[in-house]
Amino acid sequence: MNLDLYNRKTILLAFFLLFSIGAFAETPIEKENKDLYREFVRLQNYGPADQFYIQAEKYEKFLKGHQMMEEYFKIKTNEGFFDLSQRDILRGLKTSEQLDRELHEAQATHLYYLSTGLKGDLYKATRSPLCDSIYQQALREVGNRDPKFTMLIHMSLAQVNYMTNRSASIKWVNMAQQEAERLNNYEHRSMSLGLKCYLYFMMADEEAFQDNAEKYERLREEFDSLEAQGLTLGKQRFSHRYDKVIEVAKAAFKGKFNDAIKMAEEELNVDRQMVIYCIHSMEGQYEKERSTEKLKWGFGIMTALYIFVYIMGRRRLLRKIWKRNDELKVALEKADAANQMKTSFIQSMSHEIRTPLNAINGFSQILCDPNFNLSEEEKEDMRKRIMSNTEAITIIINELLELAAGESVKIDEDALIPVAVNKMCKNSLEASEKHNENGLRMEFMTTLDDEFTIKTNEEIVAQILGKIIDNALKFTEKGSVTIEAAQKGQMVEISVTDTGIGIPADKQDTIFDNFVKLDEFKGGVGLGLSISRRLTNLLGGNLLLDSAYTTGCRFVLQLPIR
Repeated sequence: MNLDLYNRKTILLAFFLLFSIGAFAETPIEKENKDLYREFVRLQNYGPADQFYIQAEKYEKFLKGHQMMEEYFKIKTNEGFFDLSQRDILRGLKTSEQLDRELHEAQATHLYYLSTGLKGDLYKATRSPLCDSIYQQALREVGNRDPKFTMLIHMSLAQVNYMTNRSASIKWVNMAQQEAERLNNYEHRSMSLGLKCYLYFMMADEEAFQDNAEKYERLREEFDSLEAQGLTLGKQRFSHRYDKVIEVAKAAFKGKFNDAIKMAEEELNVDRQMVIYCIHSMEGQYEKERSTEKLKWGFGIMTALYIFVYIMGRRRLLRKIWKRNDELKVALEKADAANQMKTSFIQSMSHEIRTPLNAINGFSQILCDPNFNLSEEEKEDMRKRIMSNTEAITIIINELLELAAGESVKIDEDALIPVAVNKMCKNSLEASEKHNENGLRMEFMTTLDDEFTIKTNEEIVAQILGKIIDNALKFTEKGSVTIEAAQKGQMVEISVTDTGIGIPADKQDTIFDNFVKLDEFKGGVGLGLSISRRLTNLLGGNLLLDSAYTTGCRFVLQLPIR
């Protein structure tokens, strides 16, 4: 689940609570610190981004210059969260790596959790499965030093696990709620209760949702009453982040699906698409239950008539027949679903396979027919076309086989060997040169020594790079395709940048899904990127799209050095 934009300011504020400026004395240094801090917070909340980064650099330089290192690390953390709020994941990862490096250089072990928590949120935004273990590392590092940070990490773990491990998700949100109750902070109590309502809604657990929704309303009434009497403490506030989600959920549980979907589309800012998908699922289940209820009534009447007409001794036989009918109905539904999937698959594949086969067949007939008087140049051109179309079919078949293998593919750690990164990148670039039909400029840039190696599977990495480079060549008509290699902490980043048509913002979240094609007129079946990301994850790395790059398209392959 993506880290939602509406979540950014609360997380940033939570981290700012870690560090309070306090009552500044009127010394010149403390007054300058106070002014820099206020401007930093203002730009962080209201932007624009370019002015914020200038102010952040200025403030961080001031803190370093006056040896205020703990304050500096926390401001640097908030810079990373601002990167995340701008959806600039690549910049956020660089900020996280710089923060982690400086924390270790300063041996500030009590603050290691800052960079780890930031890294977890960045990986969560890319839907990486690594974010769960990163968050748990942050919990070990923070210990008992920062209860508010601990509570927010518990909430993030609940969001990460709700689709794959519901019991773990509920465990984490309960821990977040307990921490919020212990802190007796209305904002965090309302946040944890609201998240709990959201999770139970996504799990379609109406009873648990209604119970927590009532607690949420009682807490809001309690806060409003105290606020009206002027009895609230300090600057506490009630978080309304999940109000709209709860309204949508109430409408959906009442069967008002159209109203729920309309509210979600017009007003919701929390995982809008996932919420709409959940509503549709509930609607389908509701219709199924209504149909089942009607079916039950029909069978009940038939049973009564049958028993009335026939002897009571046939009751047991009838029950067996009805049970068998239900089993056959389920089997028929599964068969229908499988048949629809087969039909859809055949339709999508027919063009991609039939076109090169027709070309191979046609050119082969011409070459073998003695009635055609062909020149050697024409024959060579036809041979090349046959080879090109044969290769296209081979690629499609290989991708389908890789897709079918799925999760059964495993990487043996003992089989990993040292691989020279520069040489591997150059070989991949040279291997893809044959697909450079538009005569693009193909370049390789590196900050690594030629002797620099990583421990990995060279064949799989070459396969991943080949798919990404070929993809860049396919969608770039003029300009260049550039590979860059650099070391980033304990990872090596290999980026492939082109000057092609790029990827629209509304399509960037789906390009790593199976059978997704941005241009139906281009070759391929839409499996290259999904297979590449899965193979990268097996190697312990990640494959990202740099959304900040808009001149074309840039993919970043991250691999562990080991």
